[in-house]
Amino acid sequence: MDTLIKHAAILANLSALRMTLAGALERATDAEDAIKSGEVNQAIGAAHGIETMLQEAAALYTAALALHRSGRV
Repeated sequence: MDTLIKHAAILANLSALRMTLAGALERATDAEDAIKSGEVNQAIGAAHGIETMLQEAAALYTAALALHRSGRV
């Protein structure tokens, strides 16, 4: 694979990873704020979906590493 293409693909994965983790952080912050206000249902609702986001983040991270390692012996 051409080095420039590989680097662009790694960058795309890392950028998507950053955005996914930022979204998870935002949800966690919203959940934390809600529970501090005594809003348990709102807190759980805000936290809902974080697990999926973390799975997506792990997949993006794994893809970036796989791209980095591709072509290596």
